[in-house]
Amino acid sequence: MSNLAFNVRWQDILRETEAGNIPHTRAIVSPSKWHEEIIQSLAKIILGSYRSSHPDLMVIGRDKAPDIDTCRNLIQDIALMPLESSRRFGVIMNAGRLNPNAGNSLLKISEEPPEHAYILFLMDDAKFFLGTLKSRSRFSVLMSDEKVESSKPPESESEWLEWLSRKKDADIIAVDLEAWTNYAVNENNFVLADKIYRLKLLNDRKNLSPAMMSDIIILTLKDKTDKTDKTEERSIEIEHILNDIW
Repeated sequence: MSNLAFNVRWQDILRETEAGNIPHTRAIVSPSKWHEEIIQSLAKIILGSYRSSHPDLMVIGRDKAPDIDTCRNLIQDIALMPLESSRRFGVIMNAGRLNPNAGNSLLKISEEPPEHAYILFLMDDAKFFLGTLKSRSRFSVLMSDEKVESSKPPESESEWLEWLSRKKDADIIAVDLEAWTNYAVNENNFVLADKIYRLKLLNDRKNLSPAMMSDIIILTLKDKTDKTDKTEERSIEIEHILNDIW
């Protein structure tokens, strides 16, 4: 059994799909080694069975990001009535590397797919995934337990502003918090690691909006220094922010 089978977020996706809560457009970011398993597992539920030659399963972009002509062919194919199943399932692999023309060609089908059509954007990196496609998708990030990146939290005002400008999703925030925790542990900064871990637990509950969660992260982690009067306003303890809620 692969590590994907033990991934909590993947189990959530499987449960909601099996329960019939299937978005017409979904986007998943995961290590590429899991991609075929993701396709097969979702196809079995959505189409009722899986085989590579299933007439209602269309997969494009396995080797490289599909070009605009390949995307247009998928749009035409998925609009046709199902041949074997009651649904059609289109998968766009390497979706994070779609050029703007190819990505824009998929906007309409992503926003208004035929009733029988289900689309999956699959990628190992969402850095360049078009925001217009992401906004039309149910977006999930599946992190590998084998290799979790380590990165330093933002420090300067400009770094925090850049981080804040691109944080729109709880799953994306979770990836950063995990990476920051690992950085703090590697630096033997266990006070910082504990702060970030508490933020991660709060974010995992998903009872706060991403915008509110981002604000709490900044209030908790960012050291503010007013150099004009040489006074300092240090980061605030998360317990002080949340008070009785925590």
